[in-house]
Amino acid sequence: MSKFHDELKKIVDDGILEKDLIEESSHKTLEEILLWIRNIAVLAAVILFLVSLIIHEQGHLWKGIAYFCGAGAYVAELLLLTECFTKKASHNEMFMVYCFGPLYILLGLSYLL
Repeated sequence: MSKFHDELKKIVDDGILEKDLIEESSHKTLEEILLWIRNIAVLAAVILFLVSLIIHEQGHLWKGIAYFCGAGAYVAELLLLTECFTKKASHNEMFMVYCFGPLYILLGLSYLL
């Protein structure tokens, strides 16, 4: 059980909390908040997409909201990678944020309309 607990703690520290990303930042508290917002937005998007598969009558509504949650996650990621627009990140790091953030907004609008 101790090994499982240690592995789970390592996954949380490395994957969810990303302490190495925050330690390098000059806005540690704000970036911790942004990291939690990003992770919650991703979790909400996953849950809403699953709900849209189960509830067919309002599937478009759930998918639209899920895409907006995904776009919110990409905005939080943009703020994390640029340290709240105080650092210039490379285009290789920003490619997905620049492409999928606006795409998620457009997809959300298309499902809601």
